[in-house]
Amino acid sequence: MTKSKKTGKIIKIIVLSFLGILAAFIIICAIVLYGRIATIASVSHVGKSLYKVNYQQQYDLDKALDSEIDSVDKLLEFIEDEFFFGYDFNGNVDKYSCSAFLTQTEDEKYLAGRNFDHPDTDTLVVYTHPDDGYASFSSTALDMLGVGSYNHTEALSLKGRVAMLAAPYVCMDGMNEKGLNVSILNLDKQEVHQDSGKPDLLILIAVRLLLDRAANVDEAVDLLSQYDLQMAEGTTQHLFISDKSGKSVVAEWTDDKMKIVESPVCTNFELAPEEGNYKGKCDRFDAITEWLESTPQNNAEDAMEILDIVSITPENIGADVWTEWSCVYNLNDFTVDYALKLGYKSVFSLSKDDF
Repeated sequence: MTKSKKTGKIIKIIVLSFLGILAAFIIICAIVLYGRIATIASVSHVGKSLYKVNYQQQYDLDKALDSEIDSVDKLLEFIEDEFFFGYDFNGNVDKYSCSAFLTQTEDEKYLAGRNFDHPDTDTLVVYTHPDDGYASFSSTALDMLGVGSYNHTEALSLKGRVAMLAAPYVCMDGMNEKGLNVSILNLDKQEVHQDSGKPDLLILIAVRLLLDRAANVDEAVDLLSQYDLQMAEGTTQHLFISDKSGKSVVAEWTDDKMKIVESPVCTNFELAPEEGNYKGKCDRFDAITEWLESTPQNNAEDAMEILDIVSITPENIGADVWTEWSCVYNLNDFTVDYALKLGYKSVFSLSKDDF
């Protein structure tokens, strides 16, 4: 074999080896990044200020629980490490008010209604279906992810889509396939940080834990009792939890004690200290209670009308806040209806088939 043929053969071997290594690298990257890529590609515009995403990336709930995250800053660090390879994530978890309730329908099913009151934001519906948990729909304010026209980052841009990888851990309300509903509502009260020796659980992660792992209210309460709850952003929060059996409770925390109050209605004041004497504590609470007492059975349109009645505008609250989304979860049929920015004549209905 001549020297030139030997050289050519060596070059060919080197090229083929390089191509083989490159192909293996591409395959490995595709496997590692598949969930992220599929999730990013699934983002779409539903209508008005509403977007949806079919979340196909593993979001490591067990790792989040083991990390005992006790503040928003630590949550952001976890998100950066798990989803963004250590790069900074500009989240904007802020204060919010809200209203929530449970009502029965004429055919003995149950609907959970919720208003989310917040400064201007777009809304994202997150469909998750983890291998080790229940499928669920949940809602997040895109402003909390640093996304949307108010953050100069369009939701359908690559940057906006990538930021949505953090969405499972900043959801404000949701429903899982078993018919459990949970909503987080703000309280005008200093942050509570329990310290009884149990593992820490940030309340934002608590929403994800319940949607993934609790089939009913009793299971949800049992899960919460296993942790020291940690609040955020200078105030504390409570959780409205309901299920398709018709049970609904409000979970609240004071010092090292969790208190569970049975109630079909929840707004932004503590129920536990009042022992049922709620009248006059909140106009929205009173309005929902009066409706449900006079009309105990309601359909989805009725439930949305209730949310319209107790909706918020800057004029009636005296602040730059209004109802960004109103949603009605059908706990028996695993579907959800959304009205955006007080647009109650344009309702968007979603089921798992829409993802």
